[in-house]
Amino acid sequence: MNNNWKVKVSQEDKVVKYKNIEYHIDQIIGSGASAKVYQSQKFIDQIKQQEDVAVRIQHRYYKQNYDLLNQLKDFKWKNTTYPIENIPGGFLFTEYELFNGNLTQLSIELIKENIFIIAQTIAEALIEIHQSNYIHFDVKPDNIVFKKILQNKLKFALCDFSSIQPLDNAGDKELFIEATPQFAPPEIEIQGYSKNIDHTCDIWSLGMSLYSLYSEKFMFQQDNLHLKMEQEFIDMAVDQDIDNDQLRYLIKQLLKVQKEERISLKEMIEFIQNPEIKKRQPQTSTYVKQCSYNSNFSSKQAVDQKEAKVKQPNLLKFPTLSDIFEASKKLLSNSNNLENNNGVTHKRQKQSCLLEMPNLIF
Repeated sequence: MNNNWKVKVSQEDKVVKYKNIEYHIDQIIGSGASAKVYQSQKFIDQIKQQEDVAVRIQHRYYKQNYDLLNQLKDFKWKNTTYPIENIPGGFLFTEYELFNGNLTQLSIELIKENIFIIAQTIAEALIEIHQSNYIHFDVKPDNIVFKKILQNKLKFALCDFSSIQPLDNAGDKELFIEATPQFAPPEIEIQGYSKNIDHTCDIWSLGMSLYSLYSEKFMFQQDNLHLKMEQEFIDMAVDQDIDNDQLRYLIKQLLKVQKEERISLKEMIEFIQNPEIKKRQPQTSTYVKQCSYNSNFSSKQAVDQKEAKVKQPNLLKFPTLSDIFEASKKLLSNSNNLENNNGVTHKRQKQSCLLEMPNLIF
């Protein structure tokens, strides 16, 4: 690797020094496939700063990540742990705001109490990311962090931008996306290349995260990933595992197999704030457009059109015995799939799902 893009960084006795900045590395608070995150004390001109920070240390294959993080540093997206300092030395050191942990470490009682705050917070973060022409691609409970800011109040934020990619690339290129299978939408090829994808990937992943957090289950495991294309299976799982009416409706609007049918993040926030307004009615939207178009017709034309429709023959197709038999088989199959899924579904692990890597030696 060409080192001319690196800066001079020294590591001594768990102290990272860069220009007038020092990080005194303390306990590990997170671990991933190629990096670890440490709670650290920060010193500027040898003066200890008031609050500790999180320092992510990536130990391999990080040239591309360094370039990307440098681009992201200036966005300062709302409700995200954006990089504050980004230092390429023998390792890649990135400073972030320090949080208490991720949502897999938060009690189910606090998760259920804050589920709509979590949903709105991450939706607001994704709106800003998408407006900046990026897709996160790895929204999941492990990548949503929390911290206590008051005695009974929590702050939430979206973290880990290691899978993020420009939106322009997603539309016209085949991309290998490092997404987590349990939370990736059906249009993403796991261990393969995906094409013609867009920001609605993050909408699906947010919906699946809310389902997993509230139900303490994974809807999909390695042996049933093919069922991501079955809308009936997904809706049945949500109906069975989510007992909150508002949340159930919201998750079902997020987890649409056809990406064009997924609720927008703006509509999602509006629904959280005013659950009495259920705007996701595609038939209504089509009808309103048609009414607007027909408003130019005269009253006589409207009456003539109505009479013409009344005179049309009844085109309703009555099912045959064969049709009924096939429908019964499909319903029974979907029911069995759901039961099997419940049998293999595991409780949400109170630890990261990411791969471990050896401890870094300073």
